[in-house]
Amino acid sequence: MKKRISVVFLLAALCIFSSNNAFAAWTQAKGHSYNQLGFSYYKTTEKFTTLHRDASGTLETTSGSIIKEDQEKFTSKKISYYGEYGITDKVTLVLSVPYDWQRSNDTLRFAEERGPSGVGDINLGLRYQLVPNLFGSGVLMSAQGEVKIPEAYKFGHPLLNLSQGDGQYDTSFALKFGRGLPKGYLWLDVGYKYRFENDKFEEYKPSDQFKVAFGGGYPIVSWLSLTGYLEWSKAVGNARVSDELVVRSFSTGLSAATAKDELIKDTLSLEKDDMSVYVGLQFNLPAKHKAVPNSIVVSYARDIEGFGEFKTKNNALGKTIGLALVYIR
Repeated sequence: MKKRISVVFLLAALCIFSSNNAFAAWTQAKGHSYNQLGFSYYKTTEKFTTLHRDASGTLETTSGSIIKEDQEKFTSKKISYYGEYGITDKVTLVLSVPYDWQRSNDTLRFAEERGPSGVGDINLGLRYQLVPNLFGSGVLMSAQGEVKIPEAYKFGHPLLNLSQGDGQYDTSFALKFGRGLPKGYLWLDVGYKYRFENDKFEEYKPSDQFKVAFGGGYPIVSWLSLTGYLEWSKAVGNARVSDELVVRSFSTGLSAATAKDELIKDTLSLEKDDMSVYVGLQFNLPAKHKAVPNSIVVSYARDIEGFGEFKTKNNALGKTIGLALVYIR
């Protein structure tokens, strides 16, 4: 096999560990903030794919049924900051910054290096409270716009190198709904992500995505709460790769007959569907000092197979364990 590094696991790792608060509809009061410092470990050795190969490894089709197969081990150790700040009672600034240490058997084999480390994609957004009580139902409704900024790292050629992010700007818009309950809360997040072209080398564009997530929290006792959510993303199907990138891929072992589809569905993972679940235990602490967090969250998240039209497709099957310190000021 020629030298080729697949980034399907990287893209999953970039998405799988996010703050439960990131989906919430509520805004912060003016001058108040929510701050989360997270530590996570992500691992994958499998993926769901529509590419079928014969016993010799020859590609037979890129549009087969979804199957689960082994892939090279990839791990990501990450420190993440997620924060919200109330500019006004109705407008909240949202920021997330990750620092990532990646290790890939692909890079060890082909590039003789462990993998990159450093600051990854930075996300910056605004959340605006639209309606505090939608149609008298007690449901709060907000809108959030966000931009992903890939300027904190050097992006290597995607066929030959791993990078801390996927190298191009994205913008997202979501409608968020939340409702407090006598005990606990529920929320729903419906959004669309527009993904710009990546022209750092030969040009390509990842597919836009439609996203839905819902979840909530429930206080088991005064000092312990259970949180969780289910998230689903669906590729719109408008991914594309340039002729120049297709030609470049021939040197990595792809064939002219299938290179375009293989780049989109596997090597660059430009058109992936994913379903994942998250569950967390939140331990509330008495805030006797500013240095003491208000709560500690222990979490577990993983990609799952899904069902029907909601199946995970052309995406890594990964697991994440996390620990987060939450400061509310």
